[in-house]
Amino acid sequence: MSRFVVIFLVCAALAPLVPYLVEHRLGAMSKDETAEAGTEPGPRIHRISRNRQGHFVVDAYLNGHAVDMLVDTGATLTALPESLAEDIGVYLTASDFKYPVRTANGTVYAAKTLIDRVRIGSIRLTGIDAMVLKDASLGEPLLGMSVLNELERFDMSGGTLVLVQ
Repeated sequence: MSRFVVIFLVCAALAPLVPYLVEHRLGAMSKDETAEAGTEPGPRIHRISRNRQGHFVVDAYLNGHAVDMLVDTGATLTALPESLAEDIGVYLTASDFKYPVRTANGTVYAAKTLIDRVRIGSIRLTGIDAMVLKDASLGEPLLGMSVLNELERFDMSGGTLVLVQ
């Protein structure tokens, strides 16, 4: 009987703490889940440090696939090599490559497409215009102005590129 009394007294002493614990524990989890989903209030900010070669390379997710992309403000559209496009679910035919594009190596033909989902840190974008080039024409994917123009702003200062949505 004394065991029940002790348990009852411990429960009675802890009962006032239950609302506090529930509010703070569940509140913290809700904030974490909200942040993970990218729906937290206020601007979403992602910082990219310059690499040793002086370039900004971003860890992006295209249609859920992790991709390292070189940020290129001189590229009107985001550009993907054909093999990467296929990896993220964009399939093209030879006849789709009909748009002439001037590159540093001359004129090549590209295909226009849309990337359904782009995620960069907490930044989320949908329906991004892109072009696909044959693998021999494009060594690495470029994050172009079709992404950057969807942001509220982007700034470069002190070797860091800051993206703000």
